[in-house]
Amino acid sequence: MFRGFRLQFLALIVAATVFAFAAVFRVSRVAQVQPPPASTPAPSDDKISPRSSPAFPPPPAGEEVAVARSQATDRGKYREGLVGTVQRLNPVFAQLNPVDQDITSLIFQGLFATNEYGSPVLDLAENLTISGDKLEYVLELRQDINWQDGVAFGADDVIYTMSLLSDPDYAAYSPSAEFWRTVETQKLGDHLLRFRLAQPLAGFTRLLTIGILPEHALRGTTVSLLAQHPFNLSPIGTGAYQLGELRADPSGKISAILLQLSPVYEARRDAQNSHQLRELLFNLYANADDAIQAYRRSEIDVLANVGAREDLLSLPGARLHTSMDSTVQILIFNWEEPAFADRRMRRALALGLDQMALVEAHLAGEALYADSPLIPGMPVYQPNGFWSAHDPALAVSMIEAVSSANSDAGESDEREGEGAATAVFSLLVEDSHSLTGLAFDIAAQWRELGLAVEVASVMPDQLMTRLRAGEFDAAIVSQRIGGEPDVYRFWHPAQAIKGQNYGSAAENEIAELLDSARRASNGVARHQMYQQFQEIFAEKAIAIPLYYPLYSMIVRDSIDGVRLGFIGKASDRFRGISSWRLATSTS
Repeated sequence: MFRGFRLQFLALIVAATVFAFAAVFRVSRVAQVQPPPASTPAPSDDKISPRSSPAFPPPPAGEEVAVARSQATDRGKYREGLVGTVQRLNPVFAQLNPVDQDITSLIFQGLFATNEYGSPVLDLAENLTISGDKLEYVLELRQDINWQDGVAFGADDVIYTMSLLSDPDYAAYSPSAEFWRTVETQKLGDHLLRFRLAQPLAGFTRLLTIGILPEHALRGTTVSLLAQHPFNLSPIGTGAYQLGELRADPSGKISAILLQLSPVYEARRDAQNSHQLRELLFNLYANADDAIQAYRRSEIDVLANVGAREDLLSLPGARLHTSMDSTVQILIFNWEEPAFADRRMRRALALGLDQMALVEAHLAGEALYADSPLIPGMPVYQPNGFWSAHDPALAVSMIEAVSSANSDAGESDEREGEGAATAVFSLLVEDSHSLTGLAFDIAAQWRELGLAVEVASVMPDQLMTRLRAGEFDAAIVSQRIGGEPDVYRFWHPAQAIKGQNYGSAAENEIAELLDSARRASNGVARHQMYQQFQEIFAEKAIAIPLYYPLYSMIVRDSIDGVRLGFIGKASDRFRGISSWRLATSTS
């Protein structure tokens, strides 16, 4: 039954700011975007945490912050509800905060963008030449691009942005800093650049989708200084929309962001009359329930991946748009634990789970059962029937064989309990309704195999702390694959400390395939390598793929033209925003 449901959804895939910052930051109405000063004041002794939220003092006595929250004023705008806070509207830091990532995707552009199928295409770059050894990328930049303050865009902006990404201090904000330090960027002309890689990387152009920053506005600003710079709340980009207004509540906390269609962008020859939505209003809410209630009060018209799907379906006067999120929820093992280093134990644990029934019971309508560590819709995706196999009897015999072998080797587990239990371990999971329930049912099915399994449900920050420290036996984690099948960061042994191979999985065949696929210049050969990777992943049960979450966007009837393509990250929903428009019947 669920398989049929899955196939229905697989079809969806294929198918200046005048901002006062003399002594303190203050949120106020702005009429246009102006560049911040070129020099940067010395930072305070306390470094801002990448995940901290900026503090905004209340306005001075007798002075009001421009709020203008009346619905009458906001009607006629695109109005979306976001859950979270604004931290830094800066593409260099945006990956740390979903709200920032959404807003910066509309303000900034990269050298490349992704199309509706998730493939990289030219954006700020106009032409690309790649050397035969795949180590040099020569990019010719567009010469018709200006920043939102009117200054011309050029190679210096790219050089500056790359200097930030390769700054050793950037490692505190992104694991990609290590890679960027191996990339040499050279200016060949005002609109000509060359990147030289230390070794071939098939997905390099996808990395160049990161937003470019204006060198003239931030000249001399390092990553550490930029983390606290006023620019983060008065951004200047080259994108279709510019910051029009930051609205604050009485405490000084940002409660809404207004973006306006950029006159500079609109002046481009190929962009005239390209966007029908001239103003985008994003209201911020503390949680999904608050956002859903705001929709019911008609404060907003759009919610994207907020709350349960069934809650969204109950909202009045709206259409539901669905795509597959390029994420796999997967159960990983700690390979430092001897039992999980044994392939027979990992295979037994997979065979002991009725995964399809588990996903349908806990996530029906919100996720699709996973049959690969890669994402359906990718050309290299190859499902494997092993993940749908459910054979408890075979699982028990395999567990007994592992237990017998350990006993013969004198490795009996002192934690072994009475009866048939042959192992005691814990399943770590994030404390959420659906995930915790799923984890308890997984544990129940494993107990039927004679195993003693406990569930440890923790808050998201605790989950990450324990994963990074390797303090777990098994864990359910979310892996965002994106549009590129390069999963080196999840499964290569070299990523056990600095990457996301939290369980220290170490399988030589997997490591060799991932290394080779990254360097492959032949697309067919690379395709075959990733298919072989999926076969070995199943054969050796490296981990247990559980499900693919669905991405759901609810849009009121007053908005037309919305269509979702490939969702590599949440902000990809705006890819087709140039075609969105207010319905003519909107009052």
